[in-house]
Amino acid sequence: MKRNVEKYDYQVLNDAKNILMEIDMPKELYNPRCVMIFCACAQMIDGKSWRHISEEYMSVHDIIKYVNEVFPNKAGLDKKGYQENSRETFRDETLKRWVSAAIIESKAGLAANDRNNGYRFTSAFAALIRTYGSDQWEDSLSAFMETYESYSKKLKQVKSLPKGYDVTCGNITVKLGLSAHNKLQKQILEEFVPNFASGAELLYIGDTSDRTLQRDDKRLSQLGIKILEDTSKLPDIILYDADKNRIIYVEAYSSTGEFNKDRVDYINTYCSYKNDIEVAFVTAFATTKKMLQVYPKIAWDTEIWIAEEATHLTHKNGDRFMGRNPEEFL
Repeated sequence: MKRNVEKYDYQVLNDAKNILMEIDMPKELYNPRCVMIFCACAQMIDGKSWRHISEEYMSVHDIIKYVNEVFPNKAGLDKKGYQENSRETFRDETLKRWVSAAIIESKAGLAANDRNNGYRFTSAFAALIRTYGSDQWEDSLSAFMETYESYSKKLKQVKSLPKGYDVTCGNITVKLGLSAHNKLQKQILEEFVPNFASGAELLYIGDTSDRTLQRDDKRLSQLGIKILEDTSKLPDIILYDADKNRIIYVEAYSSTGEFNKDRVDYINTYCSYKNDIEVAFVTAFATTKKMLQVYPKIAWDTEIWIAEEATHLTHKNGDRFMGRNPEEFL
């Protein structure tokens, strides 16, 4: 049987291979035998949504039986299916290694070769693969990989070193932890600010693990910003552009938190701005695709910035443009 297959006749096997590749599984653990075992553990067939995967324990015997029934003759790659004496190969070369990779678990307290033993996906990994093929997949994968040590890396015994993003805005440098959310915050400070708020002061920024990473309470108080007292409504970034006398609230959108009308109204009501300060709300996205998922929820008269189109800014409505005098359009 072929060890490497570019594309299977069964779409569910292509999906399984892609999932394993996305979590950086070693190549020998997404070969044809492995992807069929993967689908057997999930009890998946073509046409079935991944959100309906099984989380039941399956014995090695049941896995072999499932593979032979659903993917006859090893998915058409051989002249015959797997024999019962393939149990050790299934267990030792795939399942036990997936246990080490923390995507599969066996029944507690039983020996590996106990006939009553069984295997199922871990709850964290099952939650991830339920989103495969949906709009939530990319976010779920990103969140999963933030805490998951890939088996490929584990096998290489790579020493874990502290990493992060060192980002400078004006005369302030902050260190953000590695995450998709913080990557977008880095892009905001390095691309949005120079393009649309050059010279702005960074008054506040929160890390995913430290909500008060940078916070200038004195300056915030001078400008009448009190929103920091309620962290549930707190924007990710607060800037002040002195040249335009403008406060800019920026939200780095990952899965929630866009500037909807209720949130904008709350912030404006809670703060008492001074000296005729102009206030702008910017919801920032990594991609246009991500923005389109929540566009209807974004409040009118707020701004939209997309990192993949960094030199453009979208204003939701035409009554007021950030940084422009409305009288210019009369």
